[in-house]
Amino acid sequence: MKILQIGPNSVHLSSFISAIKSDQNEIYLLSEEPCNFSGIVENYVVSFRTLNPLQIIYNTWKIKKYIRSMQPDVVHIHQINRLAFIISLVTKKLNIRTISTAWGSDVLLIPKMNFLFNYLVKQSLKKSTTVTADSKDMIAAMKKILPSDKYILLQYGIDPINAVAKENIVYSNRLHEPLYQIDKVIAYFSDFQKRNQSWQLVIAGTGSETEKLKNLVKSLGIEAHTRFIGWQPKDVNNAWYAKSSIYISIPKSDGTSVSVLEAMSAGCLPVVSDLPVSHEWIISGKNGIIDDAQGNPLQKALSLNQMECSNYNHDLIQQKATREASTRIFMGLYIAGN
Repeated sequence: MKILQIGPNSVHLSSFISAIKSDQNEIYLLSEEPCNFSGIVENYVVSFRTLNPLQIIYNTWKIKKYIRSMQPDVVHIHQINRLAFIISLVTKKLNIRTISTAWGSDVLLIPKMNFLFNYLVKQSLKKSTTVTADSKDMIAAMKKILPSDKYILLQYGIDPINAVAKENIVYSNRLHEPLYQIDKVIAYFSDFQKRNQSWQLVIAGTGSETEKLKNLVKSLGIEAHTRFIGWQPKDVNNAWYAKSSIYISIPKSDGTSVSVLEAMSAGCLPVVSDLPVSHEWIISGKNGIIDDAQGNPLQKALSLNQMECSNYNHDLIQQKATREASTRIFMGLYIAGN
């Protein structure tokens, strides 16, 4: 089968593509920037990061020409954004089966910003054959934009991570952007560390707020207990999950976070935002802590039994979120109708 994947330069997309058997399928990638992904035949790059209407029209023509010449059996769009809108227009005209996967803010927040964004998302949903999302909250949001029965609850899935001896580490690895509230993570840790002086905060990832966050750490006087380690390759990221006792992810909006699921599989005590999707995975006080703005959630996490929490989350991930099971379902969607 010839499969065209559309999406950003993301570790989540890279991992998803790696799970597809490339010895049985030809996998192509179309993105707005070069992606060093394994398992693909070709990475075709076309950027829509421009306001020039002539450039947009030209790039759309290039994409249509590329897809027509390739003739994929199926196109899979990851993240419903402006590129998704263009691709869905092209694949609809070429009568190519198109699967779209929502990622979170693309359907939860962006459509609420203005009429144009709502229209772009609505048309992308309308022209897709099937749309997947990893939370009931996202599916409900899409049904408000475009009522349909084409929506499927489906995780990307993860490769479970084996825990090692846990250390007094709070681990954070979401992007350094306002959406992810890393400044709030630092504030919580600053308060937490006063009562738990042997603990360390490890902040992975990068973003537009990295320097601002480093300055915040300095101003709070917790430099000796905080490490910024930058973007981590998968094996190193997994090693941090494996030895960290607490994992914290408190964005303002989110779908089911692959990072949270990975941390849960590795036996971390998860601390998450009070979002609808969080309640689909976490029973606060049993297998993690949902931040309800009533006290420090990191301190509350210490009241959990690490072993009991770890065992519960291990079973939960095995039942609902392994990559092997999810990839098999995605392949079934690819094959349907071909």
